Amino acid sequence: MLARCMISAALVSTGCSFASDGISSDGPVSVQGRIVDFETGAAVETASSVVISGLVPPPRVALNGATFTIDSVPQDSAFGALVAAPLHRATYRQVAVTDAGLDHLEVPVVGEAFVAGLAAAFGVAASPSNGIVLIHLVDASGAARPGVAAVDLAIAGASGPHFLDDKMLPAAAATASSSSGWVVFFDVVPGLATLIQTANAATTIEVPAIPVTANVVSIADGSVTAGAPVLPSNVSFTRQVVPIFSARGCQACHSGGGIGKEQGNLTLGGSSSLIYRELVEERPNTRVRLAMPEASLVLTMPSREDPPDRHPNVTFSGPRDPDYLKLLVWIREGAKQN
Repeated sequence: MLARCMISAALVSTGCSFASDGISSDGPVSVQGRIVDFETGAAVETASSVVISGLVPPPRVALNGATFTIDSVPQDSAFGALVAAPLHRATYRQVAVTDAGLDHLEVPVVGEAFVAGLAAAFGVAASPSNGIVLIHLVDASGAARPGVAAVDLAIAGASGPHFLDDKMLPAAAATASSSSGWVVFFDVVPGLATLIQTANAATTIEVPAIPVTANVVSIADGSVTAGAPVLPSNVSFTRQVVPIFSARGCQACHSGGGIGKEQGNLTLGGSSSLIYRELVEERPNTRVRLAMPEASLVLTMPSREDPPDRHPNVTFSGPRDPDYLKLLVWIREGAKQN
């Protein structure tokens, strides 16, 4: 059977409400779901643990056979779930919590026999000191994306890409993704793995920065669009940057009346002039660093880092996150109050 390829979350309100337009109000939610076998999609009743990363403090996880509940997850955040089960390789899956319109979360765990079969078919002698990355290539609707060429994606130092066919079997001779959309990388160095694409790639693939651990399988989605990667340009602070802070839930902890009451002494609510002063003028060369844009705290704090910083949740999925790129380009263009 095809693996369960999409991940979704049931967001059960815990003291918060949801607006009629689908945008949630401030407040944490609980996430309910179940653990399934990657290859078959069957529930794994023998799961022994679900460990959550990327949220500070870590939320409580109640595990009952294949089902689990994760309490107090900040809205508009991302977290990682590391699942362990007998006869399965420890498997890490990233989860994005965005709104109330998603269904039950399914976290896959990859069988040891499946891993061994892939390695044998692809002729890889994988080192237990490194990790394995599975990426599901999907389109804007979440459907599997076939035809993505091997030359369009790479992970530094890893063996791959290797592709699975439409029946989730290894396709050793394939040079592009099948109708399953799955691609495999072996021997990925532990740390944060990022997908490499050249300027002349035929597609743009948005993949979060993927935490990789020795002898663990990490799973991520890769959103595919036609055409080479293109950065935004002429980014307006008022029209494009300021709306990020409300849309991504930053104001919940960084506003005078929010849950966090200006955590980090930073206000991201109010007028664009106020927000600009807070980011650029209040702490020069820290929150916004013109000389080293990628090191700006407005980018690094809400992103996943290794080791993690003190920010309580991950907001930007990775360096291809559209909102991350808007902020990055705005800083590269001089962080103007435009």
